[in-house]
Amino acid sequence: MNAQEALNAYHATRIDQAINSFRTKGFGAEKFASRAEAAEYFFSELNAGEIIGYGGSETVQQLGIRARLGEGDYNFLDRGKFGHSYAEQLDIRRQTLSADVFIASSNAVSIEGALVNIDGDGNRIAGLSLGPSRVYLFIGRNKLVNDLERAIYRAKNIASPALAMQLGKKTPCVQTGRCHDCASPDRICSHLSIIERCNPPGRIQLLFINEELGL
Repeated sequence: MNAQEALNAYHATRIDQAINSFRTKGFGAEKFASRAEAAEYFFSELNAGEIIGYGGSETVQQLGIRARLGEGDYNFLDRGKFGHSYAEQLDIRRQTLSADVFIASSNAVSIEGALVNIDGDGNRIAGLSLGPSRVYLFIGRNKLVNDLERAIYRAKNIASPALAMQLGKKTPCVQTGRCHDCASPDRICSHLSIIERCNPPGRIQLLFINEELGL
């Protein structure tokens, strides 16, 4: 076994541990060796005519799912479509709460079985918590941490600063790479969510991918 194979095996073991934890808490959970396998599984789950909402996700874009939904014959509520004003985007975000299917990722996932997410407007958190009948979260192996404390740390001090940098925001975390709980008008982290159990059971499906994906 070479170094890359050993690293993949290490992450596969951690993913298996997380899957066991989440399944005992009512979540659906599957493991995929590649992003292509995860994407094909997701599309095989869709039914004709279903409305698909999108929570905003670098991972979903890297998987090519957002582009495929936008180009295909799908009822896709793409809040980031070119030409939408901010007010129009907010309207689309509200529509996603009544979608049949909701897709996103998670800022951090603990092996013990908790999802941690931070939002600016709260649309992704709202979609995860209540609304769409089925939720699919695509989780790269880099999002997986040991416990809830580390998950909150990752969401606040890794995912959020990296996203602020990507968006060109003028926040303290862009300068230091860590959260300052700031009052900046550019702040993108107003809502913090911790989900530790899936209710109703099976509504949230976690698709773990043994690749580095997202922020």
